[in-house]
Amino acid sequence: MNTTEVVAQLDKLDAVLRPGLFVLVVFLILLELAVLSIKKVSINHRGGGVSILSGAFVFGLEAVADFLFYLSITYWLYAHRILDMGFKWYVWVFCFLLYDLMFYVSHLLQHKVRLLWCFHSVHHTAEEMRLSTAVRGSMFDFIYAPPFFVRMCVPGIHPLMFIVVRTVSRVWGVPEHISEPLAGNMPGLNRIFITPDVHRVHHGKNAQYIDKNYAGVLSIWDRLFGTYVEYNEQPVYGILKPVDANNFFDIQFAEFNALYADVRATRGWANKLKLTLKPPGIIV
Repeated sequence: MNTTEVVAQLDKLDAVLRPGLFVLVVFLILLELAVLSIKKVSINHRGGGVSILSGAFVFGLEAVADFLFYLSITYWLYAHRILDMGFKWYVWVFCFLLYDLMFYVSHLLQHKVRLLWCFHSVHHTAEEMRLSTAVRGSMFDFIYAPPFFVRMCVPGIHPLMFIVVRTVSRVWGVPEHISEPLAGNMPGLNRIFITPDVHRVHHGKNAQYIDKNYAGVLSIWDRLFGTYVEYNEQPVYGILKPVDANNFFDIQFAEFNALYADVRATRGWANKLKLTLKPPGIIV
């Protein structure tokens, strides 16, 4: 099978998994909404709608980007791989661990580099935790997120394996955002996995919760690198800068506008670059 045929097959797989995941998430969001309504839990319907609209852009634009060039780049990198790893069970385990570690690193950088925070902050603008928050993201995520992960194919991980593991990781990330009345504390699972209460910490803007619990599936990365914090106080959700969490355009562009204003007000190209690369809140 030549490169064109392989990429076509990968595109077919991606064309099934990506929209399938979005449909599944929307179904779960509606199911959660119905249960919360029965329980008479107060719900921000407008905020949930903004999250779903954001998610539609995220999934749609990533799918277009995959079709146009990312899948071709992924297979090109695999064609120049270092090793032939194959599809043995331990390669799948290696692929999963590598992806989860890279997710941790990528996620940490999204909080520590201001330009990347402009993208990722959209996800944190939600002022409540429920499943719709899982799909709230920047419509421009396709610009920076895929290039970080496609390099996984260089050691010899087949693109098919990469796509499957990526999908599994994203599926796991959805219930992490489930509404608090529907999922309590899970101390046993917290030792190994990122559970809803562990991830709620990450979304809290409480002082002790900021920049904690970055991992995607396994909590061992946070424990290993010293960024793990237990849930011990009700989180206050949202970001520190004022933003209209119910306004699609505000959540998508507020941080970009703020960065642009700060860059314009900063003298010297070196300082402008430093401001873009330093953590949010750092003055050059």
